[in-house]
Amino acid sequence: MPLWLPKSVSQVLVKLRRDEGPVGSSVAERAQARARAAYREESQRTAPYEQLARVVIGRRAELGFTQQELAGRMGTSDAAIARIERGQRGTSGRMLGRLAAALEIDSRIGFEHSSAEQPVSEIFAG
Repeated sequence: MPLWLPKSVSQVLVKLRRDEGPVGSSVAERAQARARAAYREESQRTAPYEQLARVVIGRRAELGFTQQELAGRMGTSDAAIARIERGQRGTSGRMLGRLAAALEIDSRIGFEHSSAEQPVSEIFAG
């Protein structure tokens, strides 16, 4: 470091050099950008599970069931119900069918594909 700079300025320059990346953006800025991208990806991945969780929680509340009661109706554990209601991971089609029956609702499994001219939905009753 140059001797003619005050110590505090020298410390700032050292910190700037250390934090600056090879193309001028700081390490912290790049880390924040990666974190935002990862958050968006995770949000997109979990969106269907969170939607299912809202349906299950709402319907369970309408019926006045506890997680334990719903689990008993399904023949599963209350921990399995808690995992579904957290909305962070998927569940099997078989479990979805049992869940729908226990919640006294119909289930549908389907596929959607579309073009600008002709949207197509194919739904199968569960």
